[in-house]
Amino acid sequence: MGDLVSDGDPILFDDDEVEAASHWYGGQGSMLYAVTSTGALSRGTIRPRHEDEDRTPMTNEEWMAYLASALESEASEAARDAAAQAKKSKGRERAELKKDEQALLSIAAKAAACASGE
Repeated sequence: MGDLVSDGDPILFDDDEVEAASHWYGGQGSMLYAVTSTGALSRGTIRPRHEDEDRTPMTNEEWMAYLASALESEASEAARDAAAQAKKSKGRERAELKKDEQALLSIAAKAAACASGE
């Protein structure tokens, strides 16, 4: 998995993953929207801080793990939704939903690997 790095570099997604994200994102605040708009998940410009007393800024690695964890959760939920809709669908619509489910699961797997430092 050459797209996954542990030093805070972006996670890159293929065309099928970007297309699936475009079908399932929930607005501009969505992690899947970030995938749709850039084809990647990368750090933004406002560094988050830890919830400790000192509110110390996250390192690049911590920041990417934080973002990846949120993306994993959102992509997994969207994959479950796509699978549920596919069960109720037929023909081409069912095939498209199954394709989205697989691409969303791939996004979640890449995000999980990044979040865990793999």
